Amino acid sequence: MTHLEIEKKFENIEGINEAKKIYKQLAKKLHPDVGGSDELFKMLNSIYNHILENGIYFSNESKFDLELEKIISQILHYENLIIEVVGSWIWLSGDTKTIKDKLKELNFKWASKKKMWYYGEMKGRNPKEKSLEEIKSKYGCETVKTKEKRKLSNF
Repeated sequence: MTHLEIEKKFENIEGINEAKKIYKQLAKKLHPDVGGSDELFKMLNSIYNHILENGIYFSNESKFDLELEKIISQILHYENLIIEVVGSWIWLSGDTKTIKDKLKELNFKWASKKKMWYYGEMKGRNPKEKSLEEIKSKYGCETVKTKEKRKLSNF
């Protein structure tokens, strides 16, 4: 496999989750411990890190991963929610009590210490748990919806 062939595997992907999947598949083939070469494995890591670090928005030219867009579209109509995309996770706060069953159905999980719901893969327990602000500063954050209701003014 060449550098170009590795790059081609990442062409036309639709989001970070798809990039992760491709990376894992290639890593299983190219890792030196399973018969791959150091050089090819370093190339794979270099390409994958470039994708992550540069915030490439992929072929659909969307800011968010396609999977995250689908999930957001299913909760966007609820009122009094704050929806924030932080890295490859969705964080929800606001009035979520009435829709908790819907959130569970969509595979959201409750973060009891942060008192918020999140959607996305967590790699495991971090002994040095970070605040949401620390997570936002590391991965970036975009607020999709705030819980403010628009007030109609009388003329």
